[in-house]
Amino acid sequence: MKSLSDVFAWVVGGLATVFAVWQLFLFLSARDPNNVPDIMYGVTHLWWAIAGAIVAIASVVFLFVRHPRIQEEIHVTK
Repeated sequence: MKSLSDVFAWVVGGLATVFAVWQLFLFLSARDPNNVPDIMYGVTHLWWAIAGAIVAIASVVFLFVRHPRIQEEIHVTK
């Protein structure tokens, strides 16, 4: 079951990253009803991009917490 949750975390993280980039692009290319570039008109896209980035970061944190990198003790003999 551990690998199934890892795959789920990768899929959710990947989709959240794509969603965040897409919303950021919509925010940066936002135009008002008069077709004039206006970033403040698309501020809801910015909030969606931030939410997508938070979900992507949480997914990465979940993956790193589940797989701690334990260093084994190395014995050096002569």
